[in-house]
Amino acid sequence: MKTQIHDLRKVRMWYEVKELSSNPGNSDSKIAKKLGVDRRTVSRYKKMSEEEFHEFSMKQRVYELVLSPYYPDVLSLLSIDNGLPAAVIEDRLKEKYADLPKVNSKTVYNFVQHVRRQEKIPVPEKIRQTEALEEFAYGSQAQVDFGTAQMRRLDGSRRRVYFFALVLSRSRYKYVFFQTTPFTGKTAVQAHEQAFKYIEGIPGKLLYDQDSVFLKSENLGDYLLADDFRRYRDERGISVEFCRKADPQSKGRVENVVGYVKNNFLRARTFHDIDRLNEEALSWLERKANGTKHATTKRLPHDVWLIEKEHLSFFRPSPAIPRDEIPTYTVRKDNTISYKGNFYRVPYGTYNGKGPEVLLKVKDGTLSLSNRQGILLAEHPVSLEKGKVIGSTTYRRDRNSRLEVFKQEVLSIWKGNNTLYLFIEEIHKYKPRYLRDNLKMIREVMGEYGEEIVGSALDYCLDNGLHNALYLKEAASHYRELKRREKKPLPVVSVLHDGVQTSQYDTDAYIPERSKINRYDQIMEL
Repeated sequence: MKTQIHDLRKVRMWYEVKELSSNPGNSDSKIAKKLGVDRRTVSRYKKMSEEEFHEFSMKQRVYELVLSPYYPDVLSLLSIDNGLPAAVIEDRLKEKYADLPKVNSKTVYNFVQHVRRQEKIPVPEKIRQTEALEEFAYGSQAQVDFGTAQMRRLDGSRRRVYFFALVLSRSRYKYVFFQTTPFTGKTAVQAHEQAFKYIEGIPGKLLYDQDSVFLKSENLGDYLLADDFRRYRDERGISVEFCRKADPQSKGRVENVVGYVKNNFLRARTFHDIDRLNEEALSWLERKANGTKHATTKRLPHDVWLIEKEHLSFFRPSPAIPRDEIPTYTVRKDNTISYKGNFYRVPYGTYNGKGPEVLLKVKDGTLSLSNRQGILLAEHPVSLEKGKVIGSTTYRRDRNSRLEVFKQEVLSIWKGNNTLYLFIEEIHKYKPRYLRDNLKMIREVMGEYGEEIVGSALDYCLDNGLHNALYLKEAASHYRELKRREKKPLPVVSVLHDGVQTSQYDTDAYIPERSKINRYDQIMEL
């Protein structure tokens, strides 16, 4: 039964080829694309008469497909992206199954087409035009470009990723690096360092698009480079060139690489985290991008690179430009950086008002933060929780030591017994968060009331359990008033007669002057 169905399909295919080929506008490629078969099959069927075809079909046998066990995997990939090329599917199968049978890529292609026909999955029509470019001398040029793409997460949501791509023009040896934020001048410089390390040298010239990351403006061939890139070019001594506007064909090699990354590596790939994505990219570069024959050169890019790298300028990693901690993270005002839903501390004082950047690296569950010079600032265990502030008090402002200095300054003013020390210790014990404010108040009280009055106030507060500098001030004010009253001057007494005294302050003690009776007699005689 299976053989009969297979024969009927072949017969129908032959008739369809004959019918479509009767139209002069249908080329073999168009017919093959429409029917989902190889172009060579179309060409062979066109040349056969009906008798030749029947004789040919009778000789054919149906074999069990060697890739049949992988039918569900191919179907799953095609359900994610119905236009997924067979080359991508082959790479994913090799990535997933170490024991995948060693078959020709054509066999994989035929099997993918078989799955398409069985499941009636059409191939989206896409027209692509390319242009042949001249060959370059070994080591003479590399082309650089950026790309971006949306990836699916495990939960079905999407994550945008950004990538830097570099390709050596002669060998087609490629490098790609991913990050989750758009490239800036600094991160682009760091990506260059990573690329030169990967290709083991620096090419004679680097060709770029007129991207704002590299170029501020262009005026008839005169370039005004972006500051970070200009400094890097001068430091490395690299030679740069930019494409003319609206002329992407001049850097077609890297344009193809960007498309290759999107349509081969990223297509139907799940995003887990950026570190894992870069690890997968390096494996893909070795296995696929640089490890399979190039369609134009018909050679392995890796093999040609072994020759080309001898023509590259010597590369030595710059100690001033770290390469392993890409990407950078901005330090927040509270001296933390935000990473995957948590906040990790850097030493107090790292923030300088301009949001400096630190370099982050995660390895074996440890997150390391370094400055631009590669000096380690902090290390923390990576937290799987969300919304946490990670980091011990080691990275915070040393409040206790500064507070201790302030306390000693206040105690140094005091020349009395240990009552002030006991009072401060009680405040520290019961109100540690308000110790600094209390110390300020104690210093003011000592300056205003003096040591004698403050000593009495301290005794009062300690005896009554009043551990607060405000109570100390109130007590000092009370004792100063008592002392003022004790020093009140005595009443002024004036003598009016012998034995008679009066006070200008005490009216009850006033005794009027008495005259003798003979005094009145003398007055009357006058």
